[in-house]
Amino acid sequence: LLLRGGEPIALTAKAFDLLVTLVLQSGHLVSKDDLLRTVWPDTVVEEVNLTVNISVLRKALNRGCGETALIQTVPTRGYRFVVPVKPREAAVALELEGPSHGLRMQFPGQERRDPVRSVSENADAYRAYLQGRNDWNQRSEEALKRAIENFQRAVYIDPHLAAAYSGLADCYAALGYLSYIAPTEAFTAASRYATKARDLDAALAEPHASLGLVKLYFEWDWLGADAEFQCAIALDPDYAAARQWYSIYLLAAGRATEALRQIQLARQREPLSLPINADLGFHQYYAGRYDEAVKQLQFVLEMNPKFPPAHLWLGRTFQELGKFDEALAEFRQVEEVLHEWPVSVAARGFVAAAAGRTYEAEEILAELERLGRRKFVTSYGVALVYAGLGQHDAAFAVLNKAFDERSHWLVWLRLDPRWNTLRHDPRFMELERRMQFPQ
Repeated sequence: LLLRGGEPIALTAKAFDLLVTLVLQSGHLVSKDDLLRTVWPDTVVEEVNLTVNISVLRKALNRGCGETALIQTVPTRGYRFVVPVKPREAAVALELEGPSHGLRMQFPGQERRDPVRSVSENADAYRAYLQGRNDWNQRSEEALKRAIENFQRAVYIDPHLAAAYSGLADCYAALGYLSYIAPTEAFTAASRYATKARDLDAALAEPHASLGLVKLYFEWDWLGADAEFQCAIALDPDYAAARQWYSIYLLAAGRATEALRQIQLARQREPLSLPINADLGFHQYYAGRYDEAVKQLQFVLEMNPKFPPAHLWLGRTFQELGKFDEALAEFRQVEEVLHEWPVSVAARGFVAAAAGRTYEAEEILAELERLGRRKFVTSYGVALVYAGLGQHDAAFAVLNKAFDERSHWLVWLRLDPRWNTLRHDPRFMELERRMQFPQ
């Protein structure tokens, strides 16, 4: 963890590893080859990865340091950390002296203080906050709107309650990633409230995790999302949602092994959480371990037979197993709880098309068009139905609208098996390029 004045500076794992390597050799030249071997062991990477991470470090370190260059480039050879450092005891391993204005590095595994918890002394504000978190955990549109009302009541009573602003950020992020409202409306509000929470309490993990979701799902800022999630985990290693959401980022970024580890760590912290357990099934689905996904999602439904995300991902899994009737039955279970939810309607349309039920799939396209006249319908879902019907030109036309919407579903473009029939089309390759997925 890198701190300035007690406040964390967000860095990706590789940027932090690079900083550690340079700081431990402070005053000495470290060659490019040595840096690549140390920071990316047993991996062949291009030198541009080193250049990009040096740039990230300079931006983070020089903020607040004027024009002082902390990392010196030695042309064609390597880099040197030019600021003297001194070892410290307890939580802080190294303190950078001189013009760095109180930069401190804290290494994992060392004893450190507990994160400051932003809890109101006002009992009414705290009760409203807890009611909001309870509603947020249910994830339905109605429950999220109730949660927003509770969090707003909490900040009305106590305007300095950072945790409640973070709750508002999480509600709007959920409204966005569940496609209840348009991404621009949802994630812009989430960013605003998370920033407010962070400004009120820099040591609170929750707003950093919320900003990680915004950067992943809306801004498509892969490095920025990684940094925010890691900052949240460093501030509070036991905050299960940060690990849950970081696992989603890692999966979308192509780091499946790390992703599985993070969702397992999240479950260790909240073993009975429905969203976390459902996301474990979601990970198994995207990894192609369909039998394991079925077992995990059925386990979730034993805990709560009406939890929509578990039915949704179980339907998606049955679909990949060729069990179309079972898949359609799961999507109908979703719609019994979330009436006219465009995500499950579109999923049902794709399965109908894949099963050769062309008329049914076309009827579902008409249903989505009608829904779109009175609520937000993600273009990503509509494009999937066209793809299932083999109408590829129409699918690409609507997928381009999904880009205009900043649809968060696009982060799954290269993993979603429903696009397999389009994957080798140059137009699809261009869409993947536009997402600038990490390599």
